[in-house]
Amino acid sequence: MKIGFKNLLLSASVLLCGCSSDAVNLGFKRDLTGFDNALAEVENKKQAALLAEAHSAVAERIAPVGKVTMKEDLRSVSTEVEVSVASKKVRLSEGSEHTVKMLNAGDGGTMIFEPAVIKISKGDTIHFKATDLSHNSASIEGMIPEGAAPWAGIMNQDISVTFDTEGVYVYQCDPHVIMAMVGVIQVGAAVNMSAVKESADKFETRFVMNNDRLSEYLTRL
Repeated sequence: MKIGFKNLLLSASVLLCGCSSDAVNLGFKRDLTGFDNALAEVENKKQAALLAEAHSAVAERIAPVGKVTMKEDLRSVSTEVEVSVASKKVRLSEGSEHTVKMLNAGDGGTMIFEPAVIKISKGDTIHFKATDLSHNSASIEGMIPEGAAPWAGIMNQDISVTFDTEGVYVYQCDPHVIMAMVGVIQVGAAVNMSAVKESADKFETRFVMNNDRLSEYLTRL
């Protein structure tokens, strides 16, 4: 056994010594070349990923915001607005007795009369109810039909007014008029609408909030 092992060791030594240094170097070079190729492939994938990410970022930045509106679309929007405005038009209130509440807040906002705009027939009566405290109902000089009787309710009290003259009436809550607590009544035909609209433009300048409330109310008639 000892002799066999020695012979095997001797043979291996001969084989190893018989290999030239050039052959060994060539083997290492081949291994390094394979490693370099693998490393290059990984780097190429990284560069490709970074490039794709950069392209995506640029595309997102230059992407258009919103959408282009064509003339046909504008006509459609205009029609929709007209329909929306038309849907807010107030119809004639049924019956001869009507109720308007004085409120701190309601569906139409804060400090309002409800309903804020009402159409009634000549000879009808409106009962203004002091539902919430610190309110009253009072007609506004120059914003009622010519020859119509003015009214001024007492604070925190109900008041009933019968309307015998056709036209548009604008009234207010005295302590909250600067907050645009106003209301509009149309009795029969709106014979004085032009004069009321002209006065409304000046009257709204005293509002500190809800600045276009009165003008918007008038569009409902």
